[in-house]
Amino acid sequence: MAEARQAVAFQFTVTDNGIVIDFNHIGINNVIQAVLHAARLKWSDFRNALYKSVFPNSGASYLIITMLLILMRYLQLGPAKYLLQLEANIPLQSPQVTMCTYVILLATVLWITLAYCKRYLLKLLLNYKGWLNESKGKTSLQTKVWYCLVNMLLWKGKLKLLSYQSSLPRLPVPDLNLTTQRYLKSIRPLTNDDQYDRMVKLANSFQNGVGYKLQRYLVLYSWWASNYVSDWWEKYVYLRSRTSLLINSNYYMIDGATPIPASKIQAARAASITRSILQYRQMIDDESLEPLMLRNAIPMCSKQHLRQMNTVRIPGKECDQIVHYSSSVSRHIAVFHKGRYYKVDLYRGPRWLKTVELEKQFQTIIDDDDTPQAGELHLAALTTQNRTHWANLREKYFSHGMNKQSLDVIERSAFVLVLDDTEQFYDENDPSKLNSFCKATLCGNGYNRWFDKSITVVIYANGRFGANMEHTPADAPIFGHLLEYMMSNDYDGRFKADGHCYGETKRRLRPPTRLKWDIPLNCAKEMQDSAKIAKLAIDDLDLYVLDFNNYGKGYMKTCKISPDGYMQMALQLTYYKLTHQFCLTYESSMTRLYREGRTETVRPVTTHSVEFVLTMCDKTKSKEEKRQALRNACDYHSNLAKEAMLGNGIDRHLFCLYVVSQYLKLDSPFLKEVLSEPWRLSTSQTPHHQTNFCKMDYNPNAKKLSAGGGFGPVADDGYGISYIFAGDDFLMVHITSKKSCESTSSTEFANMLKKNLLEIQQCFEES
Repeated sequence: MAEARQAVAFQFTVTDNGIVIDFNHIGINNVIQAVLHAARLKWSDFRNALYKSVFPNSGASYLIITMLLILMRYLQLGPAKYLLQLEANIPLQSPQVTMCTYVILLATVLWITLAYCKRYLLKLLLNYKGWLNESKGKTSLQTKVWYCLVNMLLWKGKLKLLSYQSSLPRLPVPDLNLTTQRYLKSIRPLTNDDQYDRMVKLANSFQNGVGYKLQRYLVLYSWWASNYVSDWWEKYVYLRSRTSLLINSNYYMIDGATPIPASKIQAARAASITRSILQYRQMIDDESLEPLMLRNAIPMCSKQHLRQMNTVRIPGKECDQIVHYSSSVSRHIAVFHKGRYYKVDLYRGPRWLKTVELEKQFQTIIDDDDTPQAGELHLAALTTQNRTHWANLREKYFSHGMNKQSLDVIERSAFVLVLDDTEQFYDENDPSKLNSFCKATLCGNGYNRWFDKSITVVIYANGRFGANMEHTPADAPIFGHLLEYMMSNDYDGRFKADGHCYGETKRRLRPPTRLKWDIPLNCAKEMQDSAKIAKLAIDDLDLYVLDFNNYGKGYMKTCKISPDGYMQMALQLTYYKLTHQFCLTYESSMTRLYREGRTETVRPVTTHSVEFVLTMCDKTKSKEEKRQALRNACDYHSNLAKEAMLGNGIDRHLFCLYVVSQYLKLDSPFLKEVLSEPWRLSTSQTPHHQTNFCKMDYNPNAKKLSAGGGFGPVADDGYGISYIFAGDDFLMVHITSKKSCESTSSTEFANMLKKNLLEIQQCFEES
């Protein structure tokens, strides 16, 4: 087969006349280009390593140090007369050459030492977090001095992605006493007196007993770990989980909320998105992507960017594995269309394929009327299986021969592209269309999404775009940056008036390579069974997107209330009105102010939030009382969110203590009970417009950037809620639950939430 021949550079045959070598010129060229690509990446890594070794020094500072050394040498100032005695050890004949060599060597040592001192000083300064608790216009003298010192050490030119990575402080381990106190305070509104007293006894017993020992071990671990949470969180929360990735782990993001997509031509839209991802990957590879800076002064960790592309989650019998490939290996993408898999090369020689060339390649696949091979149609359903079962099937049927080669093409690809044969729409007057769009992006039909890949890009038949992400490599805000980059490019002159990509191509391209499979009947039966199980889970998913256009965060800010706190209180009010009770609520907060930080949990249910909800439900309360209750709840919630950002949350600390207890084989009833509590309301905010990629006027075009995304419910009897503030005037809330649970309904939750948002607004409207 031609496809198999292209996989190797040459073949040989032993005949009576000797050995006949058949050189495959395409294979040889691919190997050469991959080697050259790898060499370019190594050279880029070397240059970036040199750059980071002297960062944040500039070339001008090196010249100044050199000039000062020369001046001190001739004037015999300071320690120069002692240092210059070392010149005699340089075995050169010319005194001028000896002096120049010595000055250059000494200047280089001092320059590198100065860079290290600056980075270390910046690291010490970044441990200060007092600025986080100060509002704009009310900055303390201490913070002003700190800000000036930080600005003196910051690089004023263009930053590299990992410029400040070594200057970020380590995530501190919170005090055990404070964590247990915070925990007891968080559960007080959710428990009666007997339940609370029981947890107090368990907490005191833990704190005064095994907890003290676990805390000491955790502190010791934090001294040598880059981040005492992230590695364990990735391993035990994601990779050791045996449940299906479908709905339970993966999340989705979708196109802008506009009636007409950037292009209605499927192949053209796929080409534009592919080109944008390729450009973004290049910026990550050469670190030209600038890091996110809070207030233009405080750097955030950028490590999660490194595994966005070229990454796959490999199933294991007990623990999965995240494998990240070099871009010199992932020089192609895997494309799925109508049950068939293809390999599309992204390069022609050393250069990328043009956007118009990619469009031509994708159109070739769309026009192909070939049928799927035996078993090929339901292949991706295996990635929805229980992870242990999928690992066993992978080892049995895909560890050798043709199947292994084809599976390697998918897993080693930059990402998987799905050219979906269905159409999806957005209509603000018909919520069912957006609901269908989002559900299709999260689930597909159960066998047309490759859930193991870090990114599965979905382009629908009418040009709509969506993306399905595996959660382990990076959190949603990281992929949100890529999404903004893709959407900005799509609306920046990528397409002609007829929807096709700009440009022409006269060169003959190698057509996409059809992947070949040899699927035994038993394996095909496993695939079909997996597809049936996946369909049951998909049919059980209840997804509704609230497209709220009455007001957005702009109005919330005029009320002098944090938009995030405002939304969290609205969610609490909604849940209470539907169930007449409060529940343990999860809100994700970032800890990227620290090296390799990911997330921490904010617990929005507090005595203040409960008071607000009860006040809103009390018809005898005045508008002023309701407004004040909301402000009190939101102010307290903002403080909790800030504490979580500083690593002073509850749940990650207790989680790590539990991991230590398992390593030491120490039993803790307190930790077991804490970690078994169900999150019936799991919430998250998707950041919007955090980058400078958008070239359009932002507020009028905010919905073009993205309509956000969502995830499945964490508890079978709960909700998964993701919300995004699109500009100042729009709010979109993605709500998921399970139809099999009689006590939940995403539609009812959305309707009640809309009613409550309008009701809260009325509290701020004067009669």
